[in-house]
Amino acid sequence: MIIVIADDITGAAEIAGIGHSYGLKTTLVTRVPQKAPDCEVLVVASDTRSMSEKDAVHVTHKVCTALREMVAGTGMPLGEKHILFKKVDSALRGYVVSELNMLMSDLPYRKVLYMPANPSRQRVIRGGRYFIKGVPIDGTPFENDPEFPITTSSVCLQLGISAGSGILVADAENEEDLLRCINVAKSQHALLAGAADLFSSLLQHLGHKAPLQVSEPQAGVLDETGATLIVCGSTMSTDLSRQPFVQRRRLPLSSMPRTVFDGEEGTAEWMATINARHLTKSSMQLATNGLVLNIPFESSKTKEQALRLRSTMAEVVAQLVDKLHPTEIVLEGGSTAFAVIKALHWSRFRLTQQISPGVVRMESLESPGTHLTLKPGSYAWNNLFA
Repeated sequence: MIIVIADDITGAAEIAGIGHSYGLKTTLVTRVPQKAPDCEVLVVASDTRSMSEKDAVHVTHKVCTALREMVAGTGMPLGEKHILFKKVDSALRGYVVSELNMLMSDLPYRKVLYMPANPSRQRVIRGGRYFIKGVPIDGTPFENDPEFPITTSSVCLQLGISAGSGILVADAENEEDLLRCINVAKSQHALLAGAADLFSSLLQHLGHKAPLQVSEPQAGVLDETGATLIVCGSTMSTDLSRQPFVQRRRLPLSSMPRTVFDGEEGTAEWMATINARHLTKSSMQLATNGLVLNIPFESSKTKEQALRLRSTMAEVVAQLVDKLHPTEIVLEGGSTAFAVIKALHWSRFRLTQQISPGVVRMESLESPGTHLTLKPGSYAWNNLFA
């Protein structure tokens, strides 16, 4: 089994989608199961990127402990028969060094080969510096990231990786460089920590055949026989009202009220609005086939407001799932997606489709027949709603 630990849900979904596209039976979980599931790739979404550094290290330790207990009955320790991979962000965000140090202390690794580059998306490391489409990363919008601002293109300086730390960083500008990194890690019995391209290279190194490249994202993948709940978790999300799927299904839009956005009112106020407008016989527009939720105001991007907004959205979604019993739930935004999944008390998912790189559809194992499609906030909808 290949076991992946990812620090956010959309990164976990991206890796799970890759495993599925290679024809491997793939399961994504938000909580490590007691018994090893029947799969070839197990992806654990820890959500540590949204926590404090102290909590992120603590949760990483708990995940390691749970994984050791899970595989104990198989007689195959972590790092030997079970291959471990640490998924990291391709833009150097997260508590990278702290989590990698915890993994080295908890697991049979004394070195980590850290490779966040994604050459397929023109994200490369050259001379120890990170470039995105030829521009040093500290000259891109990532320099203004509210939680993990990029101040230098030097990977080691940005993350505070010192010589002798056991964390190795190599240059990578193409697939051949990534395969070379894997060979170096294998020769030094180092843990592999990287982004999506490194994981794909690992699967090829293990003998799995690369899938055919799909030039356009798949269309018509969403089931239209049941209700659909579309959750736009990013503020100022793209207007979906003219999308063919939304028009065909006549899905009404319910925007978070201003009073709820400002914190003057809570979940009850938004649900009262939804009930009056979309869920009663006298409704202005019945949500017969589902509903679209969004946040129409620009956030101040403080951590406190971000937490309140996604918690409110998650509570509303959980109540609507009980009322509408949707067969399709589409979630935009990683932190919102994790909050919704937690509010629904779901933790195990079977990958069913990779719609496009980073956008995946999966079935809830706690609610069979219900599919979730996850899309990072920075990715385009493309023709998902064709």
